[in-house]
Amino acid sequence: MAALRRRLQVWLLIPLLVLSGAGSVIDYRIQADIAEAAYDDALGNTAKAIAVLIQREDGRPVLNLRPRTETALRTDRVDRIYFAVFRENGERLAGDAELPFVSVFGESQSSDQTIAGTEIRLIAVPYSIENDRLVIEVAETTGKRRSLQRRVALISAAWKVLTAMLVLLLVGFGISSGLKPLERLRMMVTSRPVRNLSPLPTGDVPDELRPLISALNRQIELLGESVSSQDRFLSDAAHQLKTPLAALQAQLELAASDNEPASRQRRLAEMEEATRRVGHLVRQLLAQARAESGMAATTQRQRVVLADIVEALARSHLDTAIQRNIDLGFELGAGAVHGVPWLLNELLVNLLDNALTYVPAGSSVTVRCGQRGEHYFLEVEDDCPGISQEFRGRVFERFFRAPGSTGEGCGLGLAIVQDIATAHGATVKISDGADGRGVCVTVLFPLTSGNESAANGAGSV
Repeated sequence: MAALRRRLQVWLLIPLLVLSGAGSVIDYRIQADIAEAAYDDALGNTAKAIAVLIQREDGRPVLNLRPRTETALRTDRVDRIYFAVFRENGERLAGDAELPFVSVFGESQSSDQTIAGTEIRLIAVPYSIENDRLVIEVAETTGKRRSLQRRVALISAAWKVLTAMLVLLLVGFGISSGLKPLERLRMMVTSRPVRNLSPLPTGDVPDELRPLISALNRQIELLGESVSSQDRFLSDAAHQLKTPLAALQAQLELAASDNEPASRQRRLAEMEEATRRVGHLVRQLLAQARAESGMAATTQRQRVVLADIVEALARSHLDTAIQRNIDLGFELGAGAVHGVPWLLNELLVNLLDNALTYVPAGSSVTVRCGQRGEHYFLEVEDDCPGISQEFRGRVFERFFRAPGSTGEGCGLGLAIVQDIATAHGATVKISDGADGRGVCVTVLFPLTSGNESAANGAGSV
């Protein structure tokens, strides 16, 4: 929170300093120009006073300036005053020889000049007496002007700095006040117990924070669902593993103390079978955990041709089907979906393993894919005795096995299928097989912009 506060202060400080600096420059120029104009007016008034003292004698203009009057004109505590009177053609009639002649056309003119290396400000005022056109020049050094400019600059800068400091204090107070709800939210989150997954309250928070809290509450809700799912899964897994592991340990203890070769051999065979069942259960548990962890893997989604998955699966399951004397067939149609390849492969593996596990020898299993109406589909059909209607809604529950089920399944295969299908926006249907015999499990993928047809010809194996 402190870092955010500093970042906000820096973001506000930089433009504030820029604006304060620009404002100081503008204020300085305005006040300096006003002061310059006032000093120029004073010089102009001096020129007018000199004009009153010009008279004509013997047909030419003469400046009648008494010593006391001249002293009064030149008196200044800071600067030195210069003046001179010129004819229009530049002839100097009176005044200081240092002043240069400045031509004037119609109105007064002011300019900066230099006399003996000293900067002066000069005002030239046109004046006419009868037929003579004169130019009266008055100048002064720039001590007062520069001193005033320095004071104006100092006062302006000091005022801007003081204003900036006051603004920063007010802004800092405003930032601290504005961040208090966020600080309270931070304290609320950090002080919560690890297992507290209740929603964050939204009653007394600003409107700007409500979307953030809503997003956090959504994540907390998803986390709660995930934690609950993991807790149920671990509980079920522990329960399912406890019995076969206890039986395996008992068989091992009995075999160790059994001195009868035939009986020991029988116990070892039972141990081998129990070990195989435990291994199958562990593989199913790992598949379930792996499937759940990959549900949100949206970055892995790509175009998946359904026939490619079925063909790859055929090579890995044909030998198993032959060993169990099961007729395994494949009917491939065109279709592709947008999904995670390994998850879809896991879905079909569980469907096919489920079928091969529960059908008796001499049965047939058929795997199909393609397009049917408004859906692409994956389908596994067998001719085993089937699943009664009352249990078809429960076979997707973890570790559920319908009463009277044969085979070595552990009740996780269809649960994995359901989770993966849901993650891909698909639905799973269980129906009777051909001629009302057996079971047909169909996964239907909707025809959306992400699922498109694939140019694979239909066929059968």
